[in-house]
Amino acid sequence: MVENPHVAVAEGRLEGITENSVHKFLGIPYAAPPVGDRRWRVPAPPLVWSGTRAATQFGPCAMQVHGAVFDLRVTQRSEDCLYLNVWTRSLDASDRRPVMVWIHGGGNLGGAGSEDAYDGTRFAEQGVVLVTINYRLGAFGFLSHPSLGANFAVLDWIAALQWVRENIAQFGGDPSNVTIFGESAGAVAVRMLLSSPRADGLFQKAIMESGGGERAAFAPELSWADARQAAERLFERVGTSNPEALRQLPSAVIGQASHDLCGIPPPPGRIHTPAHLVWGPFADGDVVLPGADPLRREDIPVLMGCNENEARYFLKPGGIYPPPMLAGITALLAGIRRDDVAAALASTPATVYESIDRLFTAAIFAEPAYETARRLSQSGRRLFYYHFGRVAPGAAASQELAKHSGEIRYVFNNLTAGGYYDERDAQLAAHMQAAWVAFATTGIPASAADQPWPAFQSDNPQMTFIGNAIETRPFAVSKLIELLNSMRAPSGVRNPE
Repeated sequence: MVENPHVAVAEGRLEGITENSVHKFLGIPYAAPPVGDRRWRVPAPPLVWSGTRAATQFGPCAMQVHGAVFDLRVTQRSEDCLYLNVWTRSLDASDRRPVMVWIHGGGNLGGAGSEDAYDGTRFAEQGVVLVTINYRLGAFGFLSHPSLGANFAVLDWIAALQWVRENIAQFGGDPSNVTIFGESAGAVAVRMLLSSPRADGLFQKAIMESGGGERAAFAPELSWADARQAAERLFERVGTSNPEALRQLPSAVIGQASHDLCGIPPPPGRIHTPAHLVWGPFADGDVVLPGADPLRREDIPVLMGCNENEARYFLKPGGIYPPPMLAGITALLAGIRRDDVAAALASTPATVYESIDRLFTAAIFAEPAYETARRLSQSGRRLFYYHFGRVAPGAAASQELAKHSGEIRYVFNNLTAGGYYDERDAQLAAHMQAAWVAFATTGIPASAADQPWPAFQSDNPQMTFIGNAIETRPFAVSKLIELLNSMRAPSGVRNPE
């Protein structure tokens, strides 16, 4: 029988579990519970405990109604949610293994570090110390108002990274070689951390999957007035704007108001896009700087990319998509270029749904990512771009294809059984995870020891295409991306309609 592993961290002693030579420490508090008077406060240091604390089960996930992409593996939803999880094969502080910290997506509304697809066992087997974190969601994490403050979830991310810096050596990790990575809202988190002075020195590499690009060309930057208005709508809903009274309200009351006002469903005549979500990081000039520009951290290499059919996660195949819907979506997403974009879409034979997929994916994900990659590469930063287009047998059957979130199980090498994936998917998952590990180790992704991925350069943009195989291709700026990109001024600022 394998004896349970023990580790001493700053707050006390932990007991984890070992399975197949991988040590797992789950539900570790990285900050004090943000409850009661700590609601809408900067996260406080974690509480010290005596004796040995069991770290054998995931901590509660944040308050949420929906948004988790995969199986949460926990049932308890609580404001007391600031926990992280560690997977490692070594507890020797002298090993100094690369550390990867995963920030989950879910629209800032749902999800947790405990989701089954994010299990870190395979990363640990490849020599990485893998960390996943929870953070405050919805209005609990992103409400912004002068009477309360702002960006509490961003401060949670920073607190988790500070905990990693102080304690990860005890798990065999190197605190001077930390890679942050995330998908969707988690990728936006990575961008915020790249731009935040408070996160300086806490990580050395960054990966943004299906998010973290410029704000969509059609979507205005959020202002303090926008954030304050959203907060005041919540105050009206719960019946008070007094900070003390707000902190005494039951979690369920705040949680329901947060859900009701989150931006899902969209206003009449609109469609839901991630750009219309209400709760998110806000440029307060302190924690998050205006523009949230990752250019201020030019020393940090970046790996980023998108999926071929991002839209099919949000707008499901099999729905009813009449031609007027395409016209409405084009008007919403293409702004001053709506006629040109409509013509570009019409030039390629496709169903209405296929055209919506192309436009939504380009406007919300591909063009913002391209604009970010172009700007970052012009600054001289080491940057790598991938495009995920693999369609597993199950994804082909469902017609969801290479949808938003489709790459995650490959990155974590956590493919499910039951016929959804085949042997080719298993091989691609191994190669993709190897590339992420190589990037975390050296700053250069590589599918194998002799297959480094090409850097993205603005004068000759190359990308790594992940389909039935992994190959280098030119980054082809499609007519659709070109038209959407033209909505930005030369400086990258949006042109008014």
